[in-house]
Amino acid sequence: MFTFEQLKTTNGITRTKSLFYELSYHDPEYAIFTTKEQDIEVNGRKMVSLQQLYVAMVPNDPTEYEFAQTVFGSWEVWEKIKKAPQIAPYVKRWQNEVEIKVKSQAIQAIATEMKEGGRSSFSAAKLLLEKGWLDKDNASQAKKKLQQKEQQEQDKQALALLSEDADRLGIKIQ
Repeated sequence: MFTFEQLKTTNGITRTKSLFYELSYHDPEYAIFTTKEQDIEVNGRKMVSLQQLYVAMVPNDPTEYEFAQTVFGSWEVWEKIKKAPQIAPYVKRWQNEVEIKVKSQAIQAIATEMKEGGRSSFSAAKLLLEKGWLDKDNASQAKKKLQQKEQQEQDKQALALLSEDADRLGIKIQ
């Protein structure tokens, strides 16, 4: 979609913030993207909304590899752009939007399954009824809670054993 000449300096260094109109404060000469939701035109030049491209392409490509190849012709270029400190917050927002879009598509597919009365229509209806798509606890939080509960149980058992030993030895615990 874009050439290496547009994406890299003459020394072969990947451009990052200078590729974005809003981030290239002093000289937008190399800007080809906008951080806005829609394409814009500046002095007769079209600035492509990278957000629009990302949200359109990545739901079907969660690894972002095809997106990187199609838009930049290189995974390395995309890695450098998305990790640039000025651009990373935008990419994070786009990733969140894609996650919501994928969830929305999944819920729509579940609703269609329920309406069509397929083999798993009961499970689909139950999931929709219970709002099963909501993140109640993410996996790491659930794991931490489980570990804390197990630790508390071990502490109780250890304290009970110590109390028994103290009673047996005639030691009073205050």
